[in-house]
Amino acid sequence: MRGPNVRGTRHPFLRKAEGLSIQGFELLFFIGLGIDQSPSEEAITLLKRCNEIYYESYTSPRASKSPKQFSDNSLDQRVRHVTREFVEDGRKILERASHEDVALLSSGDPMIATTHQELRVRAIGEGIATRIIHGSSILSSIPGELGLHAYSFGRCVTMTREPIQYTAYETIFQNLLRGLHTMILLEWDEMSNFFMAPAEAVESLESAERDLKYGIINEKTLLLGASRIGMDQTKISACSFLDAPTSDFGEPPISLVIPGRLHFTEQEALAALTGKEANSFPDNSAELQRLAQNMISRYGAKTSAALKRARTAVSAKQSEKLQLETLFENVDCYSQDAVRFLNQGKDELAVLSIGYAEGLLDALRFLGILSFDW
Repeated sequence: MRGPNVRGTRHPFLRKAEGLSIQGFELLFFIGLGIDQSPSEEAITLLKRCNEIYYESYTSPRASKSPKQFSDNSLDQRVRHVTREFVEDGRKILERASHEDVALLSSGDPMIATTHQELRVRAIGEGIATRIIHGSSILSSIPGELGLHAYSFGRCVTMTREPIQYTAYETIFQNLLRGLHTMILLEWDEMSNFFMAPAEAVESLESAERDLKYGIINEKTLLLGASRIGMDQTKISACSFLDAPTSDFGEPPISLVIPGRLHFTEQEALAALTGKEANSFPDNSAELQRLAQNMISRYGAKTSAALKRARTAVSAKQSEKLQLETLFENVDCYSQDAVRFLNQGKDELAVLSIGYAEGLLDALRFLGILSFDW
């Protein structure tokens, strides 16, 4: 019987719960080797029953060699290294898995890669049962290595060789607004064995700061680094953006973290790991403002000053004739609404309100009704 209910859901659970053999049912195993490339005993047992073992080498620089325990095992001769394109296409993997047991090995955790997630969904859609053997990943390891709280991390980003990383910059900004840490994964190119240097990432973020001016990057911004996690010569580092270009982050692969609001236990951990004083690790989010806060602060003050000048520029008779005082009151109300909406967290309404206030005053100038400095 080859229906998806039997192959896709029932027998994996029966096997685990009741110890029943599932010979005759085919499985596609997604096996994570962790960051240290060491398959678990369970993974070794499952691999021995597989007819085909694929080993993708594009998600991690650690994957250039076979897993540690394979060198003393006949499995080593059965491992087939495959490219990103082979896994993304996936047809040969699924074709083999439709009639025999197949494993896809990867460094870290297999379901961190969206390509693997998509392949699993396709397998289930074709009635092929799947099973995941999870492993430690860089995403779960970095917080522990740096002594940071895992639940204090926001969305992570990957930085590449593109000149200015606006997406990364925007993500860091959104995380910092919430006081969260941002993990930055640096590009690794399997074909050329290229590793993006931390100094390049810093330069790119500084360029984005000059263009967007959100106020998240300055000379004092704290930057953390973790080098060769799960490998020999692991290095933990901490520096300011000012010192980053000349700092030693260790040998690649290197991951960076821009921390947000640090708990005192995180500061103590960083102090123990880097040999620096706990109070030397600042809160990168302390003086950060939401974009709307910045806009209302700047434009609100300008609008208020312009309103005073407009009232001075008009005579009482002209104001009564054109009903300008009513317009001025509307400008004042819109300005107050902007502050009220901002305090309520309704940023879009706040920006719209200050825009209406400015627009009413601008209309008087553009129509030639009043002449006053903005």
